[in-house]
Amino acid sequence: MISCLSLFRLEKPIADRCLPSIALLLLLASATVAHAEPETATTLTLADAVERSLAKHPSLAAQAHRYQAAGEQVNQARVRTGTEIQLQVEDALGSGLYEGADNAQATLSISWALEGRYVSRRVEAATAAQSLAALELDRQRYDIAARAAQAFLNALAFQERLALAQRARDNAERALADIRRRSRAGGSSSVDVLRAEVALQRRLLDVEDLEHELAVARQQLAAQWGEPAAGAFHLQGALDTEQTLVSLEQLRARIQDSPRVRQFLTRARISESEMAVAKADAMARWRFSAGVRRYEATDDYGVVAGVAVPLGNRSRNRARVSELAAEQAWNQALAVTEANDLEVRLFELYQELLHSRHQATSLVEQIIPRLEKATNAANDAYNLGRFTYLEWQSVQQELLDARLELINARLVSHANLTELERLTGLSLSADQKEHNQ
Repeated sequence: MISCLSLFRLEKPIADRCLPSIALLLLLASATVAHAEPETATTLTLADAVERSLAKHPSLAAQAHRYQAAGEQVNQARVRTGTEIQLQVEDALGSGLYEGADNAQATLSISWALEGRYVSRRVEAATAAQSLAALELDRQRYDIAARAAQAFLNALAFQERLALAQRARDNAERALADIRRRSRAGGSSSVDVLRAEVALQRRLLDVEDLEHELAVARQQLAAQWGEPAAGAFHLQGALDTEQTLVSLEQLRARIQDSPRVRQFLTRARISESEMAVAKADAMARWRFSAGVRRYEATDDYGVVAGVAVPLGNRSRNRARVSELAAEQAWNQALAVTEANDLEVRLFELYQELLHSRHQATSLVEQIIPRLEKATNAANDAYNLGRFTYLEWQSVQQELLDARLELINARLVSHANLTELERLTGLSLSADQKEHNQ
C-alpha cells in the first residue's frame, strides 16, 4: 500500500506536482464501498474518470489546436523577408540610337534586407503568445479535471448513501420480523407493528430514491467525457479525510504560481514583446543590392551595388508603443488583483476544509462510537421491555443520521480540496495510477 506523506509537495517544481492529486489522495485509501454491485458492472476509479475526461473532452481538443497554431506562428515569425533577384533592361526598344537592343543595358542584381533584430523581436512575441496558449490549455485541463473529480465524488457519495440506506432497510426488515413475533407472543402492541411497517416502507423509499439519484450522478459523471448514456459502472473508492495538509502560509506561497495569476503575467509579457517589435519596426531597415550590368553597345560588363535607406524615425510607432505599454500595466494590475482575490478565496476554502475535516473526525472518534454503544444498549433495553419502540427507533435514527452526516462532511472536505488544487495549479490528471489491491 502506497501512502501519501502530504497534500502538497512544495519542494518540487510545478511540472512535478501531479503526484499529490485528488485521484491519488482519495484512491490510496484501502476502504471500499460497502455494498456490492453486479459483477457485470464496470469498475471506475477517480483516476479513470479524470483520465477519460482529459482524453475526450472536446474543448481540450479545440485548445490543443489553438496551441498548435501558436507554435506555427512562432515558426512563421522566424521567416525573414525573401531575397529578391531583379533583371532590369534599359535603353532598348526605343527610337534612333536606342532602336532595337544594340545599345541596351541589362542589369541582373540581388537585394536583401537587414532585419536580424526585428526577426528576433518578432519571434519573442510569438513565443510569448505560444506560452499563453499553453497556459490556457493547462488551466482548462485543471478545470475539466476538477469538474470530473467533483462529479465522481458526488456519485461516490450517493453510492455510499445508498449502501447506508440498504443497511437501514435490512435492519428495518429484521426489526419488523422481530416485532411481529413479539406481537404474536403478546410482547408488543399492534401499534408497534404498524409503526415498524411504516418505518420499513420509508427505508424502501429511501433506497429507491437514492438509486435514482445515483443513476443520475453516474450519467452526469459519464457526461464529463461525452458519454452520458454510459453510466452503468461501479465506483471504486472511499471518502476519507486522513491526508496530511500543509499550512495556509505554504498555500499562499503558491499564489503567484496559480494559472490565473500567471495568465495575466504572461499577457503582460506579450505586450512587452510586442512593444519591442513595434520599436524595431519603427527603425529603418536598410536594403542592399549587388549585381552585374552588360552593355550591348561595347559588349562590356560592370558591377553595380546599391543601398536603400527608408526615411522615418523611431517615433513612427509611438502611439502603438504607448498602447502596448498601457496593456502591459493593465495586465500587471489584473495579476495583482487576481492574487489578492485568490488569497481571500484560499483562506475561505482552507477554513472550510479544516472545519469539515474536524467535523468528520469528531463524528468518527466521538459521536458515532457513542451512538453505536447507545444503540447496543437500546437493543438490550428494548429486548428487556425497558424501552418503547419509539425510543428504540429514535436511537437507531440518530446513528443513521450521524453516518449520513459523516458522508456529507467528507464530501465537503474533498470538494474543498479539489478546489484548492485547481486554484493553486496542482495537477488533477491522475497520471499516477492508484494502488488499492
